[in-house]
Amino acid sequence: MYNNIYMIVAMTEKTNAIGFDGDMLYHLKDDLKYFKETTLNNTIVCGSKTYFSFPKRPLPNRKNIVLTRSKKKFEGAFTLNSKEDVLKYAENNPDEKIFICGGDNVYSQFMDYSSKLFVTTIEEKDIVSADSFFPSINENSWKLVRASEFIYPENAPRYRFLVYDRI
Repeated sequence: MYNNIYMIVAMTEKTNAIGFDGDMLYHLKDDLKYFKETTLNNTIVCGSKTYFSFPKRPLPNRKNIVLTRSKKKFEGAFTLNSKEDVLKYAENNPDEKIFICGGDNVYSQFMDYSSKLFVTTIEEKDIVSADSFFPSINENSWKLVRASEFIYPENAPRYRFLVYDRI
């Protein structure tokens, strides 16, 4: 576990669905605001597909790191080529808060190394179509330390913000 590696995700409550066809399942105004406020002035790490899904690249007022096996360069972002490179970066920058922010492959690689999870959980009355998922949150490894009240947006499912600490 690395004390400065966190994950931030918006996912459905039953199936942990996070996306479909390269896009988020929901664009929830308060969730996007929460993501911005939580990651502002910190470092974010994402895969190239997630990076290209951002409406503005690089995300402003954050150090953007793209994790990719490709030799491609991303304007305004740093490139690291392996999980080990990211872990070494975290070791060498212990005062930086590093937020893993997708996609599913990147989340899977860092689940065992993260110390904190920032989860927007979205009510799922019916199973939604998705092709990417967040890993299961093992209750023996994580403790819920904060939960917001539910937010009830118009024309969208209700959701809330949860924060977990590694046990």
